[in-house]
Amino acid sequence: RHDIILATLEEFGKGTQAFQSRWRENSGEFLTGDVLLKTPMFWFMKFKWSRQEIETLFFKARVVIDERFDTALQQTFGGNPGPRWRGAVPEKKKQKWRERQAEKTAGWQAEQAEKLKQKEEEDRKRKQEEAKKKKEQEEAAERLRKEEEKKLASKGKDIWNAVSDFGADKAIDYKTFSENLKDRGINVSPLLAKQLFDQLAGPSGKINKQEMDAIIRQLDR
Repeated sequence: RHDIILATLEEFGKGTQAFQSRWRENSGEFLTGDVLLKTPMFWFMKFKWSRQEIETLFFKARVVIDERFDTALQQTFGGNPGPRWRGAVPEKKKQKWRERQAEKTAGWQAEQAEKLKQKEEEDRKRKQEEAKKKKEQEEAAERLRKEEEKKLASKGKDIWNAVSDFGADKAIDYKTFSENLKDRGINVSPLLAKQLFDQLAGPSGKINKQEMDAIIRQLDR
């Protein structure tokens, strides 16, 4: 490792001055990974080392960059980590993990957005169907009402014929009304006859010619 460190220093055109606080060139001791790790960032900066040169030296010398050294390196130089020897802070793996998590999150969000879109579309179609059904029901009810009005209007002439022999000042009750219908051969169920009478009768519960004329005019509109 000592020889690798010296060869790398020579490759960079660097001396051993940055390590003087932990190691002396003529001490007979070897430059070790421990010396590199314990060298303060101040000395690297003083002798103009770059982050890339520091990380390359550690990588070639097979020195693991521990958490403390990595933190100091990041605070001093910033930037992104370079190549690391085994056991170094696994920044690349963390990055891949973050990317996978980001992809999962993006996929989940897209899935939720699609579900929301489908639900909104289903709600829109359901509301359209409900509105269509309601409109059809209203139209059917309106047709039925008009048909009933036509039926009642068509009976108006028969009813008028049944009571046309009375004077303008004479009124009839339901009993007379029903008997006259039978006498004139007008076949109407008792229920319909009562409904017709109630439709035509005035507040007194009887029908006179003026009321008949007014009701028939309304039915003919």
